[in-house]
Amino acid sequence: MGFPSPATDYVENRVSLDEVCTTYAAHVYLMRSASRSIREGIRKDALLVVNCSAKHIDGCILVMMVEGEFSLRRLRTGQPTRLEALDDPSDAIEVTEEMVLDSTNESGVCFGVVTHVLNTLKAL
Repeated sequence: MGFPSPATDYVENRVSLDEVCTTYAAHVYLMRSASRSIREGIRKDALLVVNCSAKHIDGCILVMMVEGEFSLRRLRTGQPTRLEALDDPSDAIEVTEEMVLDSTNESGVCFGVVTHVLNTLKAL
């Protein structure tokens, strides 16, 4: 049989975006950002990993339905609970906890939580 190779101590597994971002789950979607957010480091056309079953916590970025269009908003819990625009926190929408926490409500306000952002670094 022989001796094992000493190099086997240094063998590493390949990095898989499916495992890191759990993109294989049925409740995870990939979306493109239509605009940029300088404060959040999101470029135009960045790939967003959106988890529809992730827990909503203070400060998380949500994909929301605002005035009939998808929009990225930061959730701020407290009194009152509000959804802030990413680059302009003063542009906030007051919402109820039920609107944010219940993604199946008839108004369809919340779609999911952004868990990862993949940007390209090439100059466009």
